[in-house]
Amino acid sequence: MGADNRERDRRLEARVANDVVEVEFIAPSPHVRDLSISGMYLLDQRPLLRGQPVQLKLNLSSFGTIVVQGMVRRVDPGVGMGIEFTHVETADRRTIKQFIARANPEQVSPGGDDGLS
Repeated sequence: MGADNRERDRRLEARVANDVVEVEFIAPSPHVRDLSISGMYLLDQRPLLRGQPVQLKLNLSSFGTIVVQGMVRRVDPGVGMGIEFTHVETADRRTIKQFIARANPEQVSPGGDDGLS
């Protein structure tokens, strides 16, 4: 087979619509610079657009994995982005608070003002 036939055969391979497939960046992976109950800052040289909605899967080590909805609120080109959480399930919000408290107990108020104590 010549190069023309291989190219034609490649184009004839089965395909699916792009709205069916989810993509998760494995490498390079964004790194969390800081995390709070209300949002996070991600170090990533590929920041999204300000105002763009996002869905994030957060692996909180022994606390498990949670999914949150957010909005890109700040973009620092070539550095990263600030994301405000716009929807977090109540149980997941508690998990974030517990995760932060375990890492930095002196920075988390015992009662908190989020009604999750």
